[in-house]
Amino acid sequence: MPKRKRANDEGYGRKRQFLGRVANRSKVKKVELLNLGAFVHKQGWYNAGYIFPNGYTANVEYKDIIDPNIKIPYLCEIIDNGGKPWFQVTSNTVNTTFAGKSPTACWKQILDCINETLRSRNQPVVKTQVAGPEYFGLNDPKIVEQIESLDPTKSCDVYWAEKENILKARELYENVHPKSDKKCRKRRKEDEEDVRLNEDDNKENYRGAWSAIQRNERYIQRCEKMGAEVLVESDNPLPEYQDPITLQPVIAPALSPYGHVAGYYSWTQALKETNGYCPFTKLPLSIESITKLTKQNFSLYKDHILY
Repeated sequence: MPKRKRANDEGYGRKRQFLGRVANRSKVKKVELLNLGAFVHKQGWYNAGYIFPNGYTANVEYKDIIDPNIKIPYLCEIIDNGGKPWFQVTSNTVNTTFAGKSPTACWKQILDCINETLRSRNQPVVKTQVAGPEYFGLNDPKIVEQIESLDPTKSCDVYWAEKENILKARELYENVHPKSDKKCRKRRKEDEEDVRLNEDDNKENYRGAWSAIQRNERYIQRCEKMGAEVLVESDNPLPEYQDPITLQPVIAPALSPYGHVAGYYSWTQALKETNGYCPFTKLPLSIESITKLTKQNFSLYKDHILY
């Protein structure tokens, strides 16, 4: 029986590669790239986390809308719509195309349809939010490498700058928090599990003590109790955005340097529980680096948001 590699063996426990703000490894089990598409050096076709090639096409496997107990391939496409990227996902079983301005918008519609089917069968619904870009195959390591090759001169300055920042932050984090052999084995086992878009809502979205928050009024009271400024609804630039921590409409939206948006008080409590680490990226994060979003400054930060 061959011996298992130890943590000090060459090639074991190598530093994780990162794409923009997300890990360069996909939780989606089956992705088939059909067409890489063409690079478009224009605002909207890339951001700090991803590059969106025009004409990109891939098959991604996920739960069937008609029978969620089985998985089927969904056709994911990125096309040009008036000079801007347009995302669409087609299901052959229901002969329907779900489209939107972002990958997440498409998959949220699909998830809603799947939940309707589950409710009709009196089965538990899928409660997690959708990792849209990942379910377009845009986080698959091989696909990432091919997409990046479309920009050899690194003209997508925002994307490449953020990738460099994340690599540096990851290196710093791993130097401060070295992983033992036991932790490496545990991490590899966790990486083999499909933690995206499954029924266990604790696996994809950090919520902790905030999973019980149900009302905006209670949320506002807690903000006021701690002396935090509460944005009035008329000044909220994202009134329909769902706070990924509370799973309620976001109040006092605030942006982290890594591109995630949550309520300012949600960030405050989350950072207390994680001792100063981002609950999404697991990288160092301070409340001072969180930027409150208003209608006045939203145009300055909207391109940095990772949807």
